[in-house]
Amino acid sequence: MQEKREGSFLAKDKKIKIDLPEEEINSSSKKETRSASTQAKNSPEKDTKITHLQKELKARDEQIEHLKNDYRNEKGKNQEISDKYLRLQAEFENFRKRMEREKADFLKYSMENFFKELLPVIDNFELALESAKKASDLEGFSEGVKLIHKQLQDILQKKGLAHFSSVGETFDPMKHQAVMQVESDTHSENTVVDELKKGYLLNDRLLRPALVSVAKKKSNEQK
Repeated sequence: MQEKREGSFLAKDKKIKIDLPEEEINSSSKKETRSASTQAKNSPEKDTKITHLQKELKARDEQIEHLKNDYRNEKGKNQEISDKYLRLQAEFENFRKRMEREKADFLKYSMENFFKELLPVIDNFELALESAKKASDLEGFSEGVKLIHKQLQDILQKKGLAHFSSVGETFDPMKHQAVMQVESDTHSENTVVDELKKGYLLNDRLLRPALVSVAKKKSNEQK
């Protein structure tokens, strides 16, 4: 029979002796030793994992903090850009209103110098009309009116207004307006025979077409 060794353990604060085989005691001791060894081996690995997770968590926290800072910076920049936009919008609105006022003033007073130059012509016309009531010299009155007319033409010409001659030229719908056709043997067909109203150009642009009569061939019956 196998030798028995005395084994013991505590239960409810009382020491109870139990006779156990020596092999069971040795087996239990070896298991405890292996368990302690395994725990000793696993402990560094767990510590390493925990350390790695802590570092990763710290890195994530730092990344989140960086993102928060970036967000705050971008929010500040956006607010600055928004303020600049509002200021520019207000400045543009003031500029637009100022330009509208200046444009209105320009259109209102742009002809000021022109009318100043016309005033002497009006004065001379009034003097001529007054003298015509008292004087009987029609020839002198006619010469005075001619001088005033020449004065007015000079002023208008300085402003770019000029008339053009049409009689004898071929009818051009770009600058002539035909009001009648005249049968003629002495003029070629579509030739301007007479000028009823002069045509005018303003700085080489047609201001008013000339009103003209145009020649056409006589019919066979009239021949």
